[in-house]
Order: sequence, then C-alpha cells, then structure tokens
Amino acid sequence: MLGFIIYKIAELIAISTPYPISYFISNTSARLWFLSGVNVNTIKNNISKVLNLDINDKKVNKIAKLIYFNWAKNIVDFLKHPIISIEKLKQRVKIVGLENLDKALKKGKGVVIFTAHIGNFEWGACRVAAEGYKIWGVSLVRKNNLLNRFFESNRSSKGVKTLYINRMLHVLKILKNNEIVAIPTDWDPAGRAEPFNFFGKKAYIPTGPVHIALSSGAPLIPSFIIRKGKYNHLHIIGEPVELLLEGDKKTLISKNMEKMIKVLEKYIKDNIDQWEMFHNIWVEE
Repeated sequence: MLGFIIYKIAELIAISTPYPISYFISNTSARLWFLSGVNVNTIKNNISKVLNLDINDKKVNKIAKLIYFNWAKNIVDFLKHPIISIEKLKQRVKIVGLENLDKALKKGKGVVIFTAHIGNFEWGACRVAAEGYKIWGVSLVRKNNLLNRFFESNRSSKGVKTLYINRMLHVLKILKNNEIVAIPTDWDPAGRAEPFNFFGKKAYIPTGPVHIALSSGAPLIPSFIIRKGKYNHLHIIGEPVELLLEGDKKTLISKNMEKMIKVLEKYIKDNIDQWEMFHNIWVEE
C-alpha cells in the first residue's frame, strides 16, 4: 500500500508541475538516491562488466550518476502519461524502422520484440502503439495489486496492454492474432534464466524471446529507445534476427541466443549511461 501511495503522490507532483520543474525535482531526487548508496554498487558493477573497467574507476562513477539522472527523468515522463497526448508523444519520440515491423507483420504470425532497460523503455512501447499497432508489454508482477493496476492503467492510456510474466501462456494467442509482444531481455524477474556469455562474462539472460519466436514462427525483432537531449527520444526498430531453424532444441536455443545477445550488447554498450539495470544479472565468479 505504501508503494502505491508514494507513486500517486509522485504522479500528482509530476502532473501539477511543468516539465522544467518536474525535472529539477527528479534531478534532486536522483542526487539523493545516488548519495544514499541504494543500488549504486549494482549499477557500478554492471558498468564495470560492460566496459571492462575497475568498479572504482572514476569513469564508472560518472556514468553511474548519469544513469540515476536519466532514470529519474524517465519516471517523470511515465508519471505524466495522463496529461501527455498522443500527438505530444509523437513529437517527443522520433521512431525509425517501422518498415521492419510492417514487413514482419505481413507474415501473419505476430512479432516478438526483444529490448532492454535502456532509455525510457515504457515510452518505447507507447510510441509503437501511437502508430496504431496492437502491442503488449511483458511485465513483472508486483506484490501490491494496486501498483499493478496503476502501471497497467498508465500503459493502457497510450494503447499498450500488459502481459504479466505469470500469464505467458497467452502469448501464443496474442501472436496468432498478429499482434506484437515486447519483452525486456536483459533481466529475468522470475529468476529462471540460464547463464550465457555476455560482454565476455557469464550472465543470466532470459531465453523467452527466442523460445517464443521459434515455437510460434513469429519474427524476432530488436527495438530500443534512446534519450536524445533533455526532452526528446529516438526509438529504433531493427531488422529481424535471422534465426537458425534446423537442429536440436538445445543447439537452436544456444545459437539463436548468441545472435540476440550480440544485438543486446551493442545497444547496451553504445548507451551505457542509459542502461537502467538495478539488478545483479551476473554469475558469481
């Protein structure tokens, strides 16, 4: 209940203040959050693994601070959903690669999007929905049902439906209806992911997108949103990953995971200051 109340108060503040003031508040909150040390070592560890730097390197610390500032801005954007029109969203988020999505949907088997916690990923799905596509975002299940409904409502206000990780059996029906399912693929909230090579180390990366694409025949497409400046964003929809389709199941998963991870690594490394991964995904050495 407390978490829900905090979000509602934050939403009220975000809605009642203009963007410059909202971002000023978010920046102040980000500074305090960083100084508190909460999740800081996790963020630094992620950065150090990706860039192959010591966790105490000054560059790692600088990037970690930027992540907190960017994440706080993303929270403000999400909380302002009720007052941001579809047209304003389109102005703020430039989208490229829709032709890749259209071509994939012509197969009639839906589309599996894999993405990461880069930039304002909530707005990424919303921007696709703003173009008239039917899209579902895969989400963790929070313990508080009021919070679940709060996030669901904010997403649905921009046309994005929520598919919870404990209801993934519905995914094949969604794809059969030629709709889109977007899955964050850099963390598994269910804790069932297997270890794969990731930036030269071992990390727990979920195989869900690959499994679903192989079993359904749906194209597997990368999609990432990147903050460009203070208020604007670029949403990139890439070309489908060319999946291997012949071989035993274990080999298919392994080889196709390598293909997907290669794309994940590129976007994460290129936008490391926007990789808001507040969880430890690495296998203990």
